[in-house]
Amino acid sequence: MCYKAVLPFLRRQGKGHIVNISSVAAVAHIPFQTFYSASKAAVSSYSYALANEVKPYGIHVTVVELGDICTGFTKARQKSILGDDEYGGRISRSVSQMEHDEQNGMDPADIGRYIAGIVEKKKPAVVYVAGAQYKFLSLLCKLLPAAARGKIVGKIYG
Repeated sequence: MCYKAVLPFLRRQGKGHIVNISSVAAVAHIPFQTFYSASKAAVSSYSYALANEVKPYGIHVTVVELGDICTGFTKARQKSILGDDEYGGRISRSVSQMEHDEQNGMDPADIGRYIAGIVEKKKPAVVYVAGAQYKFLSLLCKLLPAAARGKIVGKIYG
């Protein structure tokens, strides 16, 4: 893993900044995107833990939790709606909503500038969420009980 290679160097120089990319799906768990949501939650959790480990060495760790970004990802997606009948069409509706959100998502250049701004900060936070609507959704998901969070995300995605 690249962290093992870079951390000794950063510790010796007494400073550094590691930026990991995650998703709002780390806290707003998307139905029919179970592995995606779980992997993003793992990246976010890893970043929080690593930040605690390396803080005494002057090393910052930041995780940027992104929302939908308008890229070629939507067209490249390999879709499977196996089981859609059993779920009453919810898989198709969920994927359709995700595709709509992605196609109308944030501009990748804006995200690049946002991340560059984070890297330039002298005292960066551990987590940043890009986009006002995603900041709001992330905050709701962190504050609300699991049942309420599930209802909100369920309404959005089928």
